[in-house]
Parts: sequence; structure tokens; C-alpha cells
Amino acid sequence: MKKLKYMSMMGLAALLLTTWAACSDDTDASGGENPEEARAYTTVTIAVPNGVAETRASDPTADTDDTNMDIGLTDEYKVTKANLYLFPGGTGSSFGSATLTEIISISQFTQTTTTTTDQKTIVWTSKKTALTPGDYRIYIVVNGTVSGVTDGSKGTLTEADFLAKTTADATSVIAAVPSDGLVMASRSPNNDNSNTLPYIAQEITKDPEQTIAATVERVMGKITVTAGGTNASSAATANKYTSFSTTVAQIDNIKDITLKNYYVVNARKEGYYFRHVDKESSATNPLTEANYGNSSATLPYVTDPKTYDKTYTSTPALANSYGDWYLQGSSAFGLSSFGTFSGTYTDMPGYSSGAVETKVAAYCYENTMLKDKQKNGYTTGIVFKAEIAPSKMMQKKSSGDGVEETNTIGSIGEIFYHSGIFYKNIEALKAAGVLLADGTTSSSASGALTDLKKNDVQCFLKGNTDGKFICYYPYWIKHLPSADTAEDVMEFGIVRNNVYQVTVTGIQGVGKDGVTEDIITDTETDDPTTVLLNVKLSIKPWVVRTNSAVLGR
Repeated sequence: MKKLKYMSMMGLAALLLTTWAACSDDTDASGGENPEEARAYTTVTIAVPNGVAETRASDPTADTDDTNMDIGLTDEYKVTKANLYLFPGGTGSSFGSATLTEIISISQFTQTTTTTTDQKTIVWTSKKTALTPGDYRIYIVVNGTVSGVTDGSKGTLTEADFLAKTTADATSVIAAVPSDGLVMASRSPNNDNSNTLPYIAQEITKDPEQTIAATVERVMGKITVTAGGTNASSAATANKYTSFSTTVAQIDNIKDITLKNYYVVNARKEGYYFRHVDKESSATNPLTEANYGNSSATLPYVTDPKTYDKTYTSTPALANSYGDWYLQGSSAFGLSSFGTFSGTYTDMPGYSSGAVETKVAAYCYENTMLKDKQKNGYTTGIVFKAEIAPSKMMQKKSSGDGVEETNTIGSIGEIFYHSGIFYKNIEALKAAGVLLADGTTSSSASGALTDLKKNDVQCFLKGNTDGKFICYYPYWIKHLPSADTAEDVMEFGIVRNNVYQVTVTGIQGVGKDGVTEDIITDTETDDPTTVLLNVKLSIKPWVVRTNSAVLGR
């Protein structure tokens, strides 16, 4: 009896469970379809352009041939993940006011196109992803996430507030691609191809299965340094310069100048995920769709988060605490002497394995300025550290007045330079009639700096190698060289998805001394007439902008 009773109870339980499940199914179906069945399974493709021409009709220097492309390193176009941020689209949803509907994170991508035949685009394809059918504006961030935007933001975060969060920070100069890859963001043409948008506008339907096709661009620019020199065909001669420009007096007492190291200055620490452009206004707030499009004719076509704060109003001050906007410590070189700088320089690329080497100096965020604000204190640049080895100098005569030539340098820690002539010490300068105060001592470190500056005397300190002294050459990165002497719009700057390849092709004189001269002089323009820069420029995304620089004072 007990066994039968137990079996009866089991049967009753099974019957009840079946009845409940049927009722449950009926309830779900009463609304039309099961929610999961109503999802649309969509494939996402990420296209990373590698050299697609992008020019402006107003750019007379645009070079649109395909012979100067940089197809990129493998790591520079890898896709490890993508985050999709979906807002309601269509005619009934105004830009900016819509609220976040979905966040989709995809971590599985396959490179479906090794390279296209022209090597211009790398395509990555995701696994199928479930999305709720509907009309959307879809923002895509590759290899990164928008800080502070989570599932808890859905239904409350407006599109405008979302876009206000789409900035990213760097804590140091990035000289190698991070393990997760370079951050990229969507950029697509609008309906009539007259402008570009930061989102993909698309209706997602259940049938047939669809593909969200996104074209992305890297949010950073890339600076590279290539070995140069008078003869760059060997390790011994790479980065060594033995002939000097005829625009200055021949340097008879220096037989060569060798570039040894470099350091990137004024790299921006903050950038936008999505490209911002100026639309003839003094500010980009509030943002409209037009601010994500193409360039304006009179102001920078790309703006960074501090473009309009770079006001440069008076000498010697730059706007606000500008040093906090850049990496490499507070104020970069802080408009101060090299003597206070403690940064670490990177060795120059050389010549090895039968080829000239190139190094990535930095991946860095955009850095742009208004036309009249392109000053040393704002512009991203490279400081080259060089060795000079004078073969002769002047010293005070052992007897009588005046100076005499000597090629015996000896163990001295500093050497002086004035009007094309090297002097062994301050006594030699005095004996030569260079006007220095009577109280000036024999060492620059003992109170002579003011007198040295007043009389245009440089002081070079000895490096690690006996007989060789150190000088510095700042070079300010150009985006769009101007044929005029005055700066043009966007002449100096860093713009996303561009490669700035710098090769020093010649040196015309002795560089800054690091003792009496500041590396960044905010009163100077970025392109002083005393420095000759030979530049070949190609206007394309992620292509080489070859900067052939002739360095000198």
C-alpha cells in the first residue's frame, strides 16, 4: 500500500509539472513570440583601413598616390574585442536625447580577410550575436570600453551624456601596441556621403540575418624615427652627419655630429574616442552630428579635448596649467633648462642586418591648435640628443694677451661656443674679448649663466665619452606643411590614424646646449627661419607622413 501511494504521488507531481509548463508556454506565447526567439542573430564585421586615401580638395599639398602607404604592423590592426553601444534610431529619435538601449560586448573575432588585393583594408568577423530587432544608432569601440557606461546605464543614459564620456587617458608614452590592441572607433559616411558620422545607422531585423558592417579608425597617431645620416649604410655611419648646410658658416672645428637618442615631448595624455572636428565655432559644446564630420576651411579640422584652451595670451605664460595636459611629467620640459630634466631618452635606431632601422617613438592622442596658437609649448615634438666632438678650440695664450688654437681638449667637463668658435673655458672667452662680467668665474655652474646668455654664449657639457659633448635638437611634428612662412591651419599637430615618419636628413649647425637654452620657448613659433626642414607629406589615414628634417640653430 505504501509503495502504491508513493507511485501515485509521483504521477500527480509529474502531471502538475506538465500542466504548469504548458501554462507557462501559453503565457509567453500570448504576447506573440518567445523573447529569445524574437532576437536577431547578427554578424559584426570590423574593417580596419590601412591606407585608404582621404584628402580635402582644399589641400594643395595632398599626395594621393599609393606608393607611400604604411600598411601597418600586424599588431596595429588586430581586433581583440568590440563594444557596441546601441541607441534608438530612425526619424522618431533625435540625436543626443535618445537613451541607451543595449550594450553588446564581443570578444571573439576572426580575421576573415588576410589582406585585400591592394592591402588597404583588414576585415575581422565576429561570431553571431543576438540583438533585439529595431532601428539603431550603433557606436562601436574596438579594443576598449567607454568608462562609466554599464548595463545599469541602459534606459537612463542619454546619447549626449554617453558621448561626453567617450574620452580616454594615457599615463605614459605608448611606444608599443598594448596586448589588447590599439583602440579604434567607428566612423561612417552619412546618407549622401557629404559628411561622416561616429555611428552606424541600421535597422536590425530578425529575417534575414544581417551584418553590421563597421569601418573604424585608430584613435591615435603614430610617430616613427628612422636612422639617417650622411651615410646610413653601416652601423658606424648611421646617424652621423659630416657635411653641413651652406646656409651657415662652415664648421671647421667639428668634423661630425652624431645623433644618439631621442625623446618625445608634448604628447597629449587625453583623447577622444570618436573624431571631433570644428564647425566654425569657438567651442564644440554642445556637440551636434556636424562636429563629427569633415573639416572646416578656416579652423582645425580635428580638435582634441584642449584645443580651445590653448590660448597663449602673453609672454612667457601659456594658457592655464598646460603642462598637466601632456605626458612626460609635469610640463614636459617645463619651459626650463635641460639641467632639471630627468627623463629617459631612447637610443636612436641604427643599421643592422643590412637595413636601416625604424623605431616607433610613440602612439599618441591628437594634439591640435588654432592657427595662431601653434607654439613650442603646445606642439608635439621630438628632441634629439647628439654628440659633438670639436677637433680644435681656442684657449688663453700661455703668455701675453689674446687666444690661441689648440687641439688638446683634455679632461674638461664643459666647453663654450660663441659665433662659430669653441672656447676651452671662460678665461679663453675673456681673453678673446667676449664681454663677460669681471666677476664671472671659470665655471658655468658658478654663477656665469646670466652672463653667458647675455652674450649669446652656449655651454656644452661632456657626455659619457671623453672628448664628446652633448647638444640637443628639437623638432616639431608637422601635419600639413605650408608653403608660406606663416603657420597655416593644421600645419603643426598630431591627427589620429596618421603615421608621422621622421628621418633627419641633414644638420646645419650646433644644437641647443641644455645649459643656457630652454628646449621649449613659448615665444617662438614652431618653424623658426633658422631651422630648415625638408618635408614630404602624404595625406592619407595610417600612411607615412615623411618628415625629412635638417636640424640646426
